[in-house]
Amino acid sequence: MFRKKTQIEPSRNSVFWSHEQWQYTGSSYQRLSQLPKHILELVADAEVASMVVALDENSLDPDCDKEKFFQDLKVILGRLMNFESRRGQDDDSSDEEQNKYAVSLHKHGGVEILVRILMQPSLFPPFTSGRSETDTDLRIKAMVLEILIKMTPTTVGDQVTMCIMDQEDVLSYMFTLLAHQKTFINACQLIEDMLQSKKILLDLNKIKNIQTLIQCLQDEQLANFCRILAVAISDLDIYDNKSSLFAQNKQKRSKGFINVRDINQELLLSIPELLPRLVNLAVSKQYTPRYPGMQSELDCWMEWIENQMAEEQCDNPVEDEMDMFVGGITAPTTAGSPMQLQQGLKITEELVQRVEVVYVLGLFLLGKHRKKVQRKLAELKLAPGLSDLFDQFIWKCQVGRYSSRHRMRGHNAACECSPEVALKIQFLRLVHSFCDHSDYKHLLLSKSELNEVKRINAKAGTLQLPNLDNVNKVLMCRGSKGLLTKIVDVMKKEPTTSTFRFWLARAIESYLRGSTSYCDQVFLMRRGLLQHVASNIVEHEISQKEILQSSFDLLGELIKFNIEAFKTFDTIFTTDEKFEKFISTVNRKLVDSNMFIRSLILSLEHFRAEDEGQKVDYAKRDSKLLKYIGDFRNQLDYLYRLISIIDVQNLTQENVSCLNTTLVFLMFANRKNQLGRYLQALKDEKEGMLEVNGSVQFMTNFRDLLLFWQDHYLHKDKDCSALEKSSRISFDYWKQTVATLVSNESTNECAIAHYFERLPCERTF
Repeated sequence: MFRKKTQIEPSRNSVFWSHEQWQYTGSSYQRLSQLPKHILELVADAEVASMVVALDENSLDPDCDKEKFFQDLKVILGRLMNFESRRGQDDDSSDEEQNKYAVSLHKHGGVEILVRILMQPSLFPPFTSGRSETDTDLRIKAMVLEILIKMTPTTVGDQVTMCIMDQEDVLSYMFTLLAHQKTFINACQLIEDMLQSKKILLDLNKIKNIQTLIQCLQDEQLANFCRILAVAISDLDIYDNKSSLFAQNKQKRSKGFINVRDINQELLLSIPELLPRLVNLAVSKQYTPRYPGMQSELDCWMEWIENQMAEEQCDNPVEDEMDMFVGGITAPTTAGSPMQLQQGLKITEELVQRVEVVYVLGLFLLGKHRKKVQRKLAELKLAPGLSDLFDQFIWKCQVGRYSSRHRMRGHNAACECSPEVALKIQFLRLVHSFCDHSDYKHLLLSKSELNEVKRINAKAGTLQLPNLDNVNKVLMCRGSKGLLTKIVDVMKKEPTTSTFRFWLARAIESYLRGSTSYCDQVFLMRRGLLQHVASNIVEHEISQKEILQSSFDLLGELIKFNIEAFKTFDTIFTTDEKFEKFISTVNRKLVDSNMFIRSLILSLEHFRAEDEGQKVDYAKRDSKLLKYIGDFRNQLDYLYRLISIIDVQNLTQENVSCLNTTLVFLMFANRKNQLGRYLQALKDEKEGMLEVNGSVQFMTNFRDLLLFWQDHYLHKDKDCSALEKSSRISFDYWKQTVATLVSNESTNECAIAHYFERLPCERTF
């Protein structure tokens, strides 16, 4: 970064002399600050060039006027900020001036100088040198970070990121700035921006003293740090292809592939106080803003804004706020105005921090340590904490149609926009992940509700749950209603088109998912959930794919193996018209409804296997759903269509369930020695449509899908217990059936190869 003292500096007075010297020594001009002043005046963008020279000279002078230094940085920051109202701007040109300034600043070497300023006076003052930086130093560095943040979204953003990321010591030093009150917000923002732009998952082990750093962060700083953790342990950033399971499997099996997410999770979970602190931050902080008598959360926010504006109108600051300076929330309101702590930025930052904390807790529940994290979060009383936090949310259904005083400009009355939308969504995602195949899901009940579930369970016969007496009541929700019931109550009242219906349904479905629980199903049916979900599908034309899919998934979990649920269903669709409309929706949205179809066939075969006359008779003669799914032609139609809509290349986490649903049909056929009948019927179905060659392609595609299934589910790192628990079919039988279907024995009528004219080339995945 600095040349040796013995090296001859180029002359600042004579370009000719410097050029001649270069011919002998190889030493020439390397920075603008070395140019003679009369030459510097000729440089394009002279204003930017002179500012870069001033920064360069001050950065090399330990005795420089740091107040003047700060003001120079403030001028640069002002040129990179757009103070005009977004509403009155042309989107294509609104940031053009800021972009031009950023390009010029980068062209004249400003970024390298800013990085040098950032790194002075030492690399790791909190941990190695024993010398702490002064408040003045930290304010200057906060300004540098803010300037770099403003440059990252410009056309030179990639070059700025490369300049920083290519130097490991710079990135590590930026992490130490997370522990300082004046720089922690800016440093976190810049690191997050760089990680996302590089699209490379950061191995936290490469950051020096990372565990010590995390332990020394104050609560507010730790909450802010979750923005980086969200990138570091996200399941979305592991693979190059974010959707294709085939591409992801190929990458996982490739040589040298390292699951950085799991590595980062192990490192973080080794810090004993991390999860307790995150839970406390997520559920214990006071929720703001709230005002008595205001039903709408948007009204509360607008009231806060109006109060704050009234306060600020009475203040007329003439100097920069230095004592309370915090980078990221201390900012000018207009070009050249004093730097002041902006309360609007402060409260927004606090809300964002809570969102990130809740999001990170959910991410910890997605890795290979899920069971361990579920247990730890249960012990930390996450369930009652979330239940109390839920009480502070205001939902659309709780606001009268015309009661809200405010509406976002350009938004209609049905709009749900508010600063709290993201928090509600991440909250429901956390509930979903906490309950998913969890031994602690009953903590979402209150004590009285648990007693009700126990009474139902006592009459469940062979469907009884064995461990309800082991639920730790100290860790349960407080009051008469637990979190589960509160979520159900809100879902039943939310508008059909509500953004939150998907997440509400997912949270409840995850509670039911896993080993089917009769007592939990009945508990929810008593609260009208089955009738609400089924009726909502028929009575409203649900256009949002996510809402429809989550509704069908929840409906499937509610009725699976439960004869009482099927009887309730018959009381809902009392006319053929309603039933046909429901089935029409099922058939029209097959990817969305396939889990519901799977629940139907699983339940039918379960009732038949129980060999209880009353249930079998009901399934054969009375139940509309069970009679429908028991018809061979309907089963064949579903098989044909489920196989046709997927292939190996387009398989995703969303539609791979279609493949498993086809296997459920065929496993029961295999048990009855009818597998050959189903395969022949599938081949005949295609040929019956005058597509003789199409039948070979269809069967080839099906076999390819099953070969992929073996590669996907039989790998050593895959946990397949969920398939076994949800279907009550041993995973060995899943494997056995697939092995039979993909067998090369062309003489075996239970093998797909039997229906080829010749066996296609073997594929490897």
